[in-house]
Amino acid sequence: MAVLSADRETARKEGGLKSYLIGTDILYKGGMVGVNEAGKAVAMPVAASAVGLKFGGVAYEKVDDSAGAGTKWCKVYTRGEFLFAATSITQAMVGEMMYLVDDQIFDDVPGAYSIPVGILVEYVSTTSGWLDIGPAVAVPRNPKSEGELDFITKTDNYTVLVTDSGAVFAIATDAKVFTLPSTIKGFKCTFVNMGAAAAVLLSISPAAADCIFGAGLGLVDNKDLLNTKATAFKGDMATIVGDGDTGWLITKLTGTWAKEA
Repeated sequence: MAVLSADRETARKEGGLKSYLIGTDILYKGGMVGVNEAGKAVAMPVAASAVGLKFGGVAYEKVDDSAGAGTKWCKVYTRGEFLFAATSITQAMVGEMMYLVDDQIFDDVPGAYSIPVGILVEYVSTTSGWLDIGPAVAVPRNPKSEGELDFITKTDNYTVLVTDSGAVFAIATDAKVFTLPSTIKGFKCTFVNMGAAAAVLLSISPAAADCIFGAGLGLVDNKDLLNTKATAFKGDMATIVGDGDTGWLITKLTGTWAKEA
C-alpha cells in the first residue's frame, strides 16, 4: 500500500467507553471488570482468584450472560474517576496506584496477582476514595519491566500466550505441561516447581519447529524440557528467552532438568 496522496476518512471511536464480548458471567453496573486471556470481559473476582486477568474498567451497564451463550456485549468505562470502597487507606496515599481486592473494593497493597485498578486521586475516608482508572486500564497483562513480573500460579496444563512475556509461572500439580508459542525474539518466561520434593514433574513444551537449548542440553527440535520428578525440589526453576529463530535459550536453570527422549 502506497503512502497517502490525498485526505483519508479514517474510522474512529470516542474514547472512554469500550464494548467487550462477555465470558460466562454476570457483569453488574458499576462493578470493576476484568479482561481474561481470551479477551472477554468478566466480573472481577476476589484478588486471590484473579489469575490471568487484567483490569478492563468499570461496567457501564448490567449484562447477564451466565447461560454462556457468548454472544452478549457490555459497555465498559475505560477512563474517568470513580468512587469505590477501600480496605484501609490514608491521605498520604493520594497519587499512588491502588490494587484489586474484589469487584468493588481496592487497597494500596497488591493482591495475589498485583492487578492495578487506578490511581487514588481523592481520599474520602480510610475506607473510601476516588480512583482515576485510566492509568490502570493501560497497564498490560504482564508488565515487562524487571521487578514487576507477574507471579502466576497454575494448577493444570497451560498454553503460554504471546501476552505472557515477563511472567513467572508456578505450579505444584504433577505431570502438567506449559506449551510455548512459536519463538519470539526477546520473549521471556520463568517456570517454577512449587511441589514437594520428588512429587511434581514439570514440563515445558516448545512448538514443533523450535528447540529449547543451552545449559548443555543440545539442539533438538520439538523436545520438552523436563524438571524430572524423582530429583525435583520445591523452588526448581527455568528461565528461557526466545531468539526468534532457533527457539528458546535457557538463561537460568535451578535443579535437575533434562530433555525429552
